[in-house]
Amino acid sequence: MKLNNIKTVYLMGGGGTMLGFAKELQARKYEVVVFTSPRHSKEIMPGGATLARELDGAAIPWRMPEDVNTDSVFLEGATSLTMGIGFGEVWTFTRKTIDRFDGKLFDFMGIPLPRYRGGAHYTWQILRQNRLGACNIQVINEFMVQGEFDSGEIVFSREYRFPDSARIPQDYFNAAHKEELAFLKEFMDRAEQGEDFVLSPVPEKYSMYFPRLNTIKQGWIDWSWNTRDLALFINAFDDPYAGASTELDGRLVRLKQARIETIDGPFHPFMTGLVYRINSTGVYIATPQGSLIIGRVLDEAGQDMTSAVKTGQRFFTPMARLEAAMTFHAQYDAKGAKA
Repeated sequence: MKLNNIKTVYLMGGGGTMLGFAKELQARKYEVVVFTSPRHSKEIMPGGATLARELDGAAIPWRMPEDVNTDSVFLEGATSLTMGIGFGEVWTFTRKTIDRFDGKLFDFMGIPLPRYRGGAHYTWQILRQNRLGACNIQVINEFMVQGEFDSGEIVFSREYRFPDSARIPQDYFNAAHKEELAFLKEFMDRAEQGEDFVLSPVPEKYSMYFPRLNTIKQGWIDWSWNTRDLALFINAFDDPYAGASTELDGRLVRLKQARIETIDGPFHPFMTGLVYRINSTGVYIATPQGSLIIGRVLDEAGQDMTSAVKTGQRFFTPMARLEAAMTFHAQYDAKGAKA
């Protein structure tokens, strides 16, 4: 497959990588059009502004159609000289729409395919302490369902490793952003040089699917877990997410910045969740294998209330909260999370 005759590039979806790539394509003198959704347009980009504002500031045309398969601007502009690349787009493409691109409708997948299909990739990877990152340009076919299933051939790919210092999703996002932009620039360099890309099938025998998550509904701490798993869970729902939820004397709170210390432990299971020390290092919580040290305690509104925590208080999650979290299925549409 050769891609050196491209004049127009459609970017679909959202995120900082898509924004950076749009600016790169603009600098390379391509005609760039972004097709996004309400929830993506409101996302905060690395510079602090929304995606919509960043696109306006860069004079990059963008649209927010309900369905690209019926959007006249999208369809009329899609020709054999157009390449489309999705970045977490909300639409599933019909065969008729796919055919308009003459085989040049792709998805960017920032995961080690076919592992970690689904959503909340970095949360799942942190829970498993997996540090394998990857970038893929994948063919979109009519069987693809965004966030659920993909089977198109791989056009171009590269693997990398997240640094050992990466502990929370934001660390993974930051590291991935640099790798992904470098990958996309290399992809365009090769395309412009006339490389004949060889399509490779996805090795399905290694497939792993983990569903999308809703931090507010599902990020509840089970204090019966061991110290290591507690810390991993709290870190997996840290920035840019709201934090892992629990209760403090019946009040909903969220925890961030977890780490482990074993000097004071172990503790009896009955002591689990008790705050036994507070200092400049953080809030020390007793757990069976040692201390769980929490850097930040937030209230339900996201305001820092670490200074209000007292020794002798206990963090605890009622069973009803845990059961609701384990049976909840996160679903998203163009506007955001469904209730």
